[in-house]
Amino acid sequence: MFVTVSGKLSDSRNSSGCPAAAYTNICPAPPAVHTAQPPAQQPMAIAAAATATTVPPVVSSAPAVVPAPPPPPPPPAPAVPATTLLAINPAMPVGMRRRMWSLDDYNVCKRLFKGTSSSVYKATCLRSGLPVALKVYFLDRVPRNVVHMVKREIELHAHLAHPHVVMLYGAFLDGDRIVLVQEYAARGDLLHLLRAVGGRMSEAQVSALVLRPFLEGLAYLHSRGICHRDIKPENILYTDKWVLKVADFGVSIDLNKERAVTRAGTVDYMAPEVCRCPLKAEPQDNKDNNALAYTAAVDVWAAGVLAYELLVGVTPMVAPAEHQAATSGSLKLAAGTPSSLSWPGSLSAAARHFIQGALSENPGDRPTARELLRHPWLAAQGAVAAAAPVAAAAPPRGVAPAAGAVAPLLTASVPAAGAATMAAAAGVDGVSF
Repeated sequence: MFVTVSGKLSDSRNSSGCPAAAYTNICPAPPAVHTAQPPAQQPMAIAAAATATTVPPVVSSAPAVVPAPPPPPPPPAPAVPATTLLAINPAMPVGMRRRMWSLDDYNVCKRLFKGTSSSVYKATCLRSGLPVALKVYFLDRVPRNVVHMVKREIELHAHLAHPHVVMLYGAFLDGDRIVLVQEYAARGDLLHLLRAVGGRMSEAQVSALVLRPFLEGLAYLHSRGICHRDIKPENILYTDKWVLKVADFGVSIDLNKERAVTRAGTVDYMAPEVCRCPLKAEPQDNKDNNALAYTAAVDVWAAGVLAYELLVGVTPMVAPAEHQAATSGSLKLAAGTPSSLSWPGSLSAAARHFIQGALSENPGDRPTARELLRHPWLAAQGAVAAAAPVAAAAPPRGVAPAAGAVAPLLTASVPAAGAATMAAAAGVDGVSF
């Protein structure tokens, strides 16, 4: 009889009479046949198999080695704001031409003007070395209904190239800022200059230093279908060589592309047909109302206001109370018609005729900018002779001019750093955007 103990035979011999070891070596064991056991016997079989095959683990007395944690990932690289080129002027200086534009290309010197949604800075282009004015719009501060005006300003200004128009070299998007890179005018604006000379100019100065070059620039704009809509002393600048530049096209419009039906500009210089227009909530409001449409003649009206202000010292038609109450579209001009204006006795008849023509209430009766350039009053002033002493050289700050110098402009202390679009442009050093 055989008894199985831990899977081995206890008898030393098998059924053939051979030793068990010899049997094992000669005849391989037949394959095991697994037979199903009754349910009651299965736990005992599982326990026996586990006892036969399980090897007890080796317990070591050495301390466990814990692997070091992986090093932390490197910090992410600082995000580089994406820049997108919006427009370039084909007439820009060669040294400024490049494929990528960024604020890193400029050394910002000072802030010239700070507004609600934009600021103007004096800067130096590091690639060309040229001084520039950076007009920066902060998109998080620009009202939704004004964004289209910024887009329009860039589109029309980037295609302008004239000696008496500030050049927009290019515009780009840098992060959440739209940057307009413009020509820098070192001697500042006409309002600053007018105040420096006492608030009034002579007819020769007005003709030579302001109206003639200004009207040349305005005639150029009108020939391209551009209506400026905000002619005033603050938007007339001078370079270091006293070259006049028409500036700020923030509310300008291309009449070849759309109808002008908005009350836009500065109220003291608004033509009657502009004052009649309502304010708009959306860009397309009133665009189909042809009865409200006006033309570039509104700029000629503003030129007449400008000429009067320079010669007399005040704007001709000021109605503060009316300005406050004007909400539905019609501003009454307190001074009445242009023919009823007050004129200084020293003003020539030709100068009066020039201004009265520009201030004709009917837009169709106003001369064009080109026609104003041919007015006898401007021709009589001798533009070259009047401008030569001024253009020659203004004396240093605090130095009196030579005896008999023509033009109070020479006695004025004109800050070389006061440029851009507003008077009293106080510079702020160490500016960050």
